[in-house]
Amino acid sequence: MTKKVLFSTLILLFGITNAQIGIGTPNPRGALDINKPTTNEHGLVLPTNSSTTNISNPSGGEVAIGTIIYDSAADCVKVYKSTGWSNCLCDTCDGTTIVPLSTLDCSRGALTGTYIQGTQSTGTKIINYTGGSGQAYGAIHIASTGVTGLSATAPAGTFATGNGNITLEISGTPNKSGTASFKVTLGGQTCTFIITVQPKIARRINILSLTPDNWASNLSSDSYTSVARSKLNNSSHFGPSGDVKIEGFNYKTINVSQSSDQAFNDAIDNADIIWVGYITNSTFPQSKRNILAQKITEKKKFFYLGADGGTAFFPFSNFAGYSFTSTPNNKNGKISATNVGPTNGIFGNIPVGSTIVFNRYVGGISFPSTASSFMDTENGRPTGIIDDNLIIIGDINWYINRDSRDGFINGTSSCTQNNNSILFCNIFEKAIEYVLTH
Repeated sequence: MTKKVLFSTLILLFGITNAQIGIGTPNPRGALDINKPTTNEHGLVLPTNSSTTNISNPSGGEVAIGTIIYDSAADCVKVYKSTGWSNCLCDTCDGTTIVPLSTLDCSRGALTGTYIQGTQSTGTKIINYTGGSGQAYGAIHIASTGVTGLSATAPAGTFATGNGNITLEISGTPNKSGTASFKVTLGGQTCTFIITVQPKIARRINILSLTPDNWASNLSSDSYTSVARSKLNNSSHFGPSGDVKIEGFNYKTINVSQSSDQAFNDAIDNADIIWVGYITNSTFPQSKRNILAQKITEKKKFFYLGADGGTAFFPFSNFAGYSFTSTPNNKNGKISATNVGPTNGIFGNIPVGSTIVFNRYVGGISFPSTASSFMDTENGRPTGIIDDNLIIIGDINWYINRDSRDGFINGTSSCTQNNNSILFCNIFEKAIEYVLTH
């Protein structure tokens, strides 16, 4: 009897090992079918582990191809293939599945590239991480904040198992100088890195002075404006690393008495800042005065006019909608308005009532409604005017170093030495800003 039972059992086991197995169904559709056709209320719970590195073959050797587990750390199902463990089996695998890295480090990875305001810039940034588990991540695109216009990107990929890094490509045109910030979120971790964007270094600025200057003080070359030029040539004030970032100045002159109208027109077109000092009306033909007025109206260049010396000198008594009168022996101008034109700027703010040292004749100015006054004579007449791309001041001695009472006598190359220095350098700051944006 015992032999018969044993024989029957062996036959049954042999049949089971060579047949399909169905649990909950009499008609298995595979080697193992756990199913009720449409009424299952319970799912299949897979073997679970926090890392695929912990999975082993109970018979020894390599993990069997086709082994399936639920990775609790990556929060997904993985299968062992001939090439090793797969990434997460997911619906879209677009990088939205969070892979909990241990750390994400933006601070130590190398940053390359040079980033300059208004200039197409490129570089790279390496982001380090620890605790990767082979999970896929989607394409990365991060727009900069603070300074905008830059983007950090990387194609979709997979994290290494353990520690690794991702290289972000950085490109774009920064909208300004300052700090561009990038917030990186990957694998459930976040870190931020920054890029310092350098100010744009402008080209050289061309100054055109009109001659013949009757006081031997044209701004471009005469000895009596040497202190003024020393302030402009001070690279800590005007230079690649200066307060106003330019490459420097070129100084040119044009003789209004001897040049042709076309040459005068072309000289203005090739300049950035046109500086008119002490020019007699007799040497300044009306045709060139008309050209100068037209160029001011075109608003492509910046102009400075000195209204000094009375009716024999330009721009007396009328020019481009302005009229001028002269007051002999006024010694000073007084700032009449703050935050108007050159009374405030990168080199300092000059309060109302502050003195600007003048000498000899001082011009009073009547001006159109488009202009604003920022300085008066001692008897209260406007003598400092700004109208967009035009500044007129009723004296030239305030920026020269000829006489003991002149504004820059015994002066230095500093733009902050005194009120006259601040005013002079602020004028050039405003002028440079204007020509670089028009």
